[in-house]
Amino acid sequence: MLSSLAFAIATFLSRVLGLVRDMLMASKFGTSWQADAYFVAILFPFFLRRVFGEGAMTSAFVPLYSESEDKDEFLSSVLTSFTVVLAIIVLVVVIFPDIVIYLFSSGAAPQTKELIRTLTRITAPSILFIFWWAITYSIENTRGKFFYPALTPIIPNIVIIVFMLIPGSGIYGPTWGFLIGEVAAFLALAYPLKRHKLRFTFRYTRDFLRLFWPSFLAMSISQINSIVDTNVVSYYSKGLGGGVSYLQYASRFYMLPYGLFGVAVATVILSTISNDRQNYSRHLRSGITSTLFFTVPAAVGLLVLDEPILRLFYEYGRFTAKDTRITAQVLNAYVVGLPFYGMYSTMARARHAMKDMKTPLKATTIVALTNVVMDLLVGLKYGPVGVALATSVAGIIGFLYLLAKEENKKLFEKDDLYIILSSLLMGISTYYFSSISQRRIWVIPSTIFGALVYLLFSAIFLRHRLKDFLKRRT
Repeated sequence: MLSSLAFAIATFLSRVLGLVRDMLMASKFGTSWQADAYFVAILFPFFLRRVFGEGAMTSAFVPLYSESEDKDEFLSSVLTSFTVVLAIIVLVVVIFPDIVIYLFSSGAAPQTKELIRTLTRITAPSILFIFWWAITYSIENTRGKFFYPALTPIIPNIVIIVFMLIPGSGIYGPTWGFLIGEVAAFLALAYPLKRHKLRFTFRYTRDFLRLFWPSFLAMSISQINSIVDTNVVSYYSKGLGGGVSYLQYASRFYMLPYGLFGVAVATVILSTISNDRQNYSRHLRSGITSTLFFTVPAAVGLLVLDEPILRLFYEYGRFTAKDTRITAQVLNAYVVGLPFYGMYSTMARARHAMKDMKTPLKATTIVALTNVVMDLLVGLKYGPVGVALATSVAGIIGFLYLLAKEENKKLFEKDDLYIILSSLLMGISTYYFSSISQRRIWVIPSTIFGALVYLLFSAIFLRHRLKDFLKRRT
């Protein structure tokens, strides 16, 4: 719990700067076709970030690295093989940027596609630095270091903000900022490599790939969702732009609690179970409760304060009241699945820690297929809202599949019901408190009020956990 909290605090600081970045982006570019082009141009690096930074790379690297007798040789093998492959990918994307258009925005207007080509050539090299950052990040996680590594994503946000403030930079400002920021983030976390004697070798590449490929395939399949989602909304908006932007702006707030708490707990669970596999069920049960403790109130809070929050952060400059309403609808559709995605991520990482890659792969395939079918059924008809709803339904089904595969079905505790009850009481109280004033700034005291109400009820219902936690700290 303490490691998860440290990770969450560091991630929170990064996400706060991410919100500042998005506020500036919304004010300068709104939901224009230029904004759509930028978001598409960074989707491919983000795809690889999710695969390497949050998925296959860490899931395969952490267990093998932690038990490796020759860590220098093992690390060198991974760095050598993947650097070669990713360098080739970067070269291909720079020469043929239309690959990104076909993948993510085939329904875009001609002017949007032309801008995507230019911006993609700028962002493509960031793929290498994201991979190197993910390796150093994983090394630190195996040593029980979570706070500083989780803090380094602050750096790209700072760089992007600075570049957007350069007069006359236009959409090229955040694009160059994205590339330079990823370079700086890697350099800030490069120090673990100094503890190793690196060499050009492929000695342990085959051993690593045995564990990496199933997880990589699972993460790649899961990213089919992103490909289908953006393509569906690009056709829905008939090339006029805006659809991709609505998804991106809404997903920022959806990903805030997911990144803070869902990924935090899953990251810690991976390392914890890898080092104590005998107590798998106990660690997983604790991880699920921790996930629910954070994600359920976050989902309820976003449902209650959707438009006020978006209005406070986004509704300036070129981001209109209409944009706020549509983005709020998309956000609501996303957050329905938030707690389920949190638990899904925790359960998948627990399986990875046990070196079971097949079950998460099957779950991911089910999620992807469900998402595609739902996109075609409701996404094409309802646009960004339908796409977000499809994402939530797919996550719920994926969670249910992993739950069915667990031998020990007693993964939920009575405390989980208390968490849900506390969240509902918080939501009702916050709804009435927020209606006191219509001023934009009132959402801040409303959010604080909601958090305090939730903590109060949690202290009442979960006081035994609080006592146990305090005893362990003394």
